[in-house]
Amino acid sequence: MLLPFLKPILWAVIFSLVLYPIHIKLSRKIGNTSSALLLTLLVLALVVIPFSLVLTMAIRQSIELLHLAVSLTQNSSYMDLIKGTLENPLLKRIFTEEEIKGFLAYLESEEFRNILMSGLRDFLQRGLNLAASMLPAIGGFIFKTFVFLLTLFFILRDGPKFVRFAERFLPMHREDIEQVSITIYKTVLATVYGSIGVGIAQSSVGFIGYKLAGMDYAILLAMATFISSFIPPFGAGFVWFPVAVYTLATKGTYPGVFMFLYGMFIISTIDNFIRPLIMKMGISVPYIVLFFSIVGGLLTFGFVGIFLGPIIFTTLFTLALIYEKRVLGKEEPTQARAS
Repeated sequence: MLLPFLKPILWAVIFSLVLYPIHIKLSRKIGNTSSALLLTLLVLALVVIPFSLVLTMAIRQSIELLHLAVSLTQNSSYMDLIKGTLENPLLKRIFTEEEIKGFLAYLESEEFRNILMSGLRDFLQRGLNLAASMLPAIGGFIFKTFVFLLTLFFILRDGPKFVRFAERFLPMHREDIEQVSITIYKTVLATVYGSIGVGIAQSSVGFIGYKLAGMDYAILLAMATFISSFIPPFGAGFVWFPVAVYTLATKGTYPGVFMFLYGMFIISTIDNFIRPLIMKMGISVPYIVLFFSIVGGLLTFGFVGIFLGPIIFTTLFTLALIYEKRVLGKEEPTQARAS
C-alpha cells in the first residue's frame, strides 16, 4: 500500500537525519512544531524549487538540441562539420583522398539524405512520445514532492515518538538498536558529504573544461554543473553535453570533440572515484566494497540507491557484528565506526 510512496518517504527520512541536529537546536528557541515547519520550508526553497528549475532547464535544452539537429539537417550544415573533421591530418593518413571524396559524395547523395531524414523523423517521434509520457509524470512528481515535504515535517516533529514505538517490536537489546541507528546515521551523513563533494569536484573540473573549450560564462556553467550533479540519471551530463554540442556547432570540430571527451571521461567519470573516497572518511569500510555498494544500489534502486546501497551494506555488517557478539559469544568484535 505504501509502495508508490516509498521513494519520497525514503528521501524524507534521509533529509530528516541530516537536518535533525539543526532541528534540535532550533526547537529550543522557537518550539518543536515551528522548527519542523521552518526547516521543511527551507528544504522547499533551497532544494525542491532549484531542483525543479534545473530539471526544467534540462528538458528545454533537450528540445533545443532537437531543433538544432533539424536545422543542421535541413540546411546541410552538418556537411561543414563533417568536412572540417575530415581535414584532420590523422584521418588523411588513414584514408586516401579518393576514399574521402567518395565518402563525401555519398553523404551529399539523395540516398543518404533520405536515410538521415528518416532516422531524424524517428528520433523526433520518440522525443515527442517521451514528452507526451512526461505530462502525467509531472503530476506524479508534484504529488510525490508533497508527500516528501509532509513526511519530512512529521518526522522532524515526531521522530523520537516513531523511534520509541518501533523499538518496542525489535527483538534486540537497546544498546544494539543504538549501534544500528548510529551506523545508519553516520552512513547517511557520509553519503550526503560524498554527494556534495562530487558536486564540488565536477563543477571545478567542469569550469576548467568550459574555459579550455572557450565558453563564455564558465562560472555560471560550473554552478549549473554543481546543481545538476544531484539530478538523476545523467547528473552533470545535463550541462556538459549541451555545451559540447553547442561548442561543436559554433566553435569547430576540435573544441567540440574535446568537450565531449572531457565531459565523458573527466567530468562524469570523477563521480565514481570521489564519492567512495569521501565516504571512506566517515565510515571505516574498504574502498572497493563501498564503491560496489554505491554502484549496486544505484543500479538496483535508482538515484536513491546511492544512499540505500551503503546503508543496507553497513547495516547488515553491523547486524553481523551484533550476531557475533550475542550468539557466538565474541566479546570484542571489530566495529564499523567513524574514522
